[in-house]
Amino acid sequence: MCLADAEGSLLLTRPARSRPDHFGDALARVDAIEQSLRWGEPTIRQAGGGAVLWAVPLLVNTQLAGGVIARASERWLLPEDGSGFPIDLRAACEALRRMAEDANLTNAALLRERRADYLREQKRAEAIHEMKTGGAQAMIETYLREEPALLSAIRRGDRRGARGVLNRVLLVLYSMAGDRLDLVKSFVMELVVTMCRTAVECGGAADELLGANYTRLTELAQTEGEEDLAHWLVQMLEGIMDILERRRDEPSSVLAAALRLIDERYAEPLSRDDVARAVQLSPSHFSRFIRRRTGRSFTDLVNQARVDHACELLRRTERGIVQIALDVGYSDQSYFTKVFRRYVRQTPRQYRLARRPVRS
Repeated sequence: MCLADAEGSLLLTRPARSRPDHFGDALARVDAIEQSLRWGEPTIRQAGGGAVLWAVPLLVNTQLAGGVIARASERWLLPEDGSGFPIDLRAACEALRRMAEDANLTNAALLRERRADYLREQKRAEAIHEMKTGGAQAMIETYLREEPALLSAIRRGDRRGARGVLNRVLLVLYSMAGDRLDLVKSFVMELVVTMCRTAVECGGAADELLGANYTRLTELAQTEGEEDLAHWLVQMLEGIMDILERRRDEPSSVLAAALRLIDERYAEPLSRDDVARAVQLSPSHFSRFIRRRTGRSFTDLVNQARVDHACELLRRTERGIVQIALDVGYSDQSYFTKVFRRYVRQTPRQYRLARRPVRS
């Protein structure tokens, strides 16, 4: 072992006859001390001269004064005969920290706080990993699979159907997330934003949907259990559906009716004139109206509806791509692929493969 100041200069070694280079150079010693302070626990560091170091910081309150450094030979720790570690390195690191704490040479409370910070970061990293693999991947797949059905129900004004989709989504999220309520909340927030955006497209007032719901969105962070979160989400859906029902008696009901008709008859050879006639507008007036209210053309809206439903079929069924193209209203597979790629940035096959769970 050795004692070093904050700059890594050696002050004392044990045994006293130890050569200075046994403990690496000054930079290696400083690194060992600073890493221990950062994580609240000694960590194993390689140093020059075949040495392995771990350290504990010497602290006066929060001021770094130096460090106590333990050293072992790398060759001794990793014998060439593969016989394994001669000591428990984790226990050795902890023993050094406890020795310094018992002698009141360091700030035990500060180190404990740093260890807690490290554990929080570790859990955060694990959560991010879960989002990419494992249970969260299944949650993502469930969300992607059910989202089109939910949005379709909102467009139709089908309150009961929308509730049913929400119940299915929540059931799967809770079963897969375990005690990770924060993970479920992230999916719920994304779902609510998508629901509001769809409601605006159906004629709901943006200021009413987004403004009135802002207070409710802030309540999401305060929910503390599955029951509270489920109640909050259902109330959000009910509020959105209430707004849409009120708006159906206003001029924007024309847009809502047109979008519902597109969503219901997307697989048919639906023309602009058909929809214009259904909402009692002239074709030219209807085209201008759609463009003004949505920023999109009638053809664009029909293609979007067809692609949305194609995505659902690609995720939920084993139907061939030719059949799916026919199911959503395209008689030419190559044209379907061209349109699908324009909206999704992937071919139908690429989309299906990317959203299927990997089977071992």
